[in-house]
Amino acid sequence: MKFMKKTAALFLMLVMVITSNMPVQAAVTTAKTPVNSEEAQLKWAAKIGELSDWNTNTYNNLSEIAVNGGYIYAADDSKHRIVKVDSKSGKVVKEGKYIDSSYLIHYGASICYGDGKVFIGYDNGIIQAFNADTLESVWVSEKADNAVSSKFLYENGCLYVGTGTYSGKGSFYAISTKDEDTAKKDEVKNFSWKHETNSTFYWNQGVIVGNYVVAANSEGTLMVLDKTDGSEKAAKKLDSAFSGGIAYDSSKDTIYLAAKESATLYGIKINTANGSFGTEKTVNLYKGGYVASTPEVYNGKVYISGKKPAEDPDNPYYCKGFMAVVDVNSEKYNVKYTVELPAYSQSIPTVVKMGVDKVNVYFTVNDEPGGVYAIEDSANATQSKLKAIYLPTGEKTQYCANNIHVDSEGDLYYINDSRTLFAISKKASSTTTETKPTAVVKPITCQKISTRKVKVSWKKKKGAKGYVIYAKAGKGKYKKMKTVGNVKSKTVTVKSGASYKFKVKPYKNVKKGKKIVRKYYKAYKAKGKNGAKTLKVVYKNVTGYQGYVVYLKTGKGSYKKVKSTTKGGTITYTKKNAKAGVNYKFRLKGYKTVKGKKVYTTLK
Repeated sequence: MKFMKKTAALFLMLVMVITSNMPVQAAVTTAKTPVNSEEAQLKWAAKIGELSDWNTNTYNNLSEIAVNGGYIYAADDSKHRIVKVDSKSGKVVKEGKYIDSSYLIHYGASICYGDGKVFIGYDNGIIQAFNADTLESVWVSEKADNAVSSKFLYENGCLYVGTGTYSGKGSFYAISTKDEDTAKKDEVKNFSWKHETNSTFYWNQGVIVGNYVVAANSEGTLMVLDKTDGSEKAAKKLDSAFSGGIAYDSSKDTIYLAAKESATLYGIKINTANGSFGTEKTVNLYKGGYVASTPEVYNGKVYISGKKPAEDPDNPYYCKGFMAVVDVNSEKYNVKYTVELPAYSQSIPTVVKMGVDKVNVYFTVNDEPGGVYAIEDSANATQSKLKAIYLPTGEKTQYCANNIHVDSEGDLYYINDSRTLFAISKKASSTTTETKPTAVVKPITCQKISTRKVKVSWKKKKGAKGYVIYAKAGKGKYKKMKTVGNVKSKTVTVKSGASYKFKVKPYKNVKKGKKIVRKYYKAYKAKGKNGAKTLKVVYKNVTGYQGYVVYLKTGKGSYKKVKSTTKGGTITYTKKNAKAGVNYKFRLKGYKTVKGKKVYTTLK
């Protein structure tokens, strides 16, 4: 089953330069990561766990990964194990077992490296520590009051974590990571302290600020806790509920976090002498938006993702996403620009320094195919374009709300919901000193892509909460198109020129223990009604001119200018709402300035 993760509060660092999974202050990495899809290559892909089988109530969660010392760690419910993967080959080199084969990690579970150990938490409130070299069990904790569901936070021999489920109450705990009894593998350790609240810490994460842990629970209560005993030094309520993590800029003693329903970014100073709150600034990230993610801060800017308002009010869970770039250096916070995403990004933005004032910001998007994306930002940028760095195919395609981890070699590591662990590297460049032959200029190629909108409608099933739409082109097989809510029609996009048939599979939500799962009814026929077409033309290998112009001819009319650009390489133009039965033709021209005048040449 393919599913959408609802919230994410993923592992927090100032910048994710991953040589360990500890959330400590770190310089921005200058590792040579691939900056676009042309530079990126799949180094290896390893299947770590098995998908959940909802028909048999088998829930196979796979944790976030931790990267340290050339190895990658993950917890896998399908085999009740923790694995150690060689980052060079993708091979599992060590395996350790859960302390009890009936234990399960929580959905979206955290994993953490620190003190030469790797830590995971279970649904029953127990934490287990493993030796990072051998993956032998070191100790287990006493049982907490609820599921270990927040993201771990490690510092100087102490582990901090919150508990709770989707709703209800939870607490925030601290526990020493020291192995007091090295002869025992199941030594039971007591928590150092516990701070109770009236809400859950599900998928949230705190941050260390001096002598304090700053955390927020799901109802939106932000609290400053003394690291030594968990006593509360300060607390305040955000303007709406909270789900995510907190970024910390030590140069300003300022934390950054976002409230969910209001899509408000907060910047709050923390008095490191006594833990009190100082100056507070806010800014709305997107009107009508929703934010349940973790920000990243670097060089006076905050990078954070959110969800745009739903285009279809009857289907609020399927929305476009956005990545916001916020100036927090100015007296008044200012959203410099936003970049539209195919869906909501729920990973922490990973910042990689590319030049004096230029960075690449990497993240995943919680939609198929579950790949790696990036935007490029610079000091004075007022816009950016979304770049797809790597997109998986076939069985590796799935949703993804996980972080991008970067090692010193510039390799990118992440997992998606197909239970596949990916390593993406930069293609090697030639180092030969021999005289290179004159570059061959590739001819310009032109690709035309035609799609059309089809409104699919069906009879509603009593008791259904949503529907999965399937389509079959010609004599092919039915393939999943889209999952929608409790509606009776939806517009989908298909390739133009093929004959399509449609069907829908209704589902309802049922409770299985603590989890809510989907139960499917039998699929039945749906009707499709054609709408407008979309035509896209793609010109590749365009070089040699100062600027370029794309022209469009509709039917028997004349060519008209539809796009101008000064950038070559690949040039695209999309014609929306094209009419069926009308002939459309495209033309590309390049120009050079000769004696003050533009001289045009037809290129394709």
